[in-house]
Amino acid sequence: METKFNVLFENLMERYQQGGILIGDRVRFRKDCLKLDFFKNKGQSFIEVVKSCMDPNFDLNLRVAAVKSVYPTTTQNYRGGTESPDKIFVDVIVEYAPGLYRTPMTVPIECLEIIDDGINTGPVPDSVKRKSKIHGPEKVETDSSADFEVNLNNKNVKLPGGKNWDDSKPGAGNQPKKY
Repeated sequence: METKFNVLFENLMERYQQGGILIGDRVRFRKDCLKLDFFKNKGQSFIEVVKSCMDPNFDLNLRVAAVKSVYPTTTQNYRGGTESPDKIFVDVIVEYAPGLYRTPMTVPIECLEIIDDGINTGPVPDSVKRKSKIHGPEKVETDSSADFEVNLNNKNVKLPGGKNWDDSKPGAGNQPKKY
């Protein structure tokens, strides 16, 4: 019997080897994150983007795009995980729709909090929901000169030229008979 315990164990341990954050996790900025030394040398436009993501009216999901370290483990330092004990940075992106990510930001891991959704599917933000009052098709009546009922208000309206269907038989009873 083949077991997948080692793979599951590795997946579980990966979260704890890189500061507790995995790629795809939903996160939010800590309330005091702008007091970190990291933001003292950043431009005002970058700080404004982070502040807008911290606004109580901001309802879009923030996702982790990459976890990286200042100590490179590969040539581009993107591995999906790092074994660095400190100086871990996270690329955070704004999820405008599933698969539509924009506004990437690289921030230290210390300024983020994980939002645990269980199966990692965040809620649909109100700002992307369609504000529509239509709940299903509209009922439309039509006039016709045909000699049968076109509005189909009754059940089981017999259509001219239609076949007799029997749903209790395979093929609805219209299969050719075998002799």
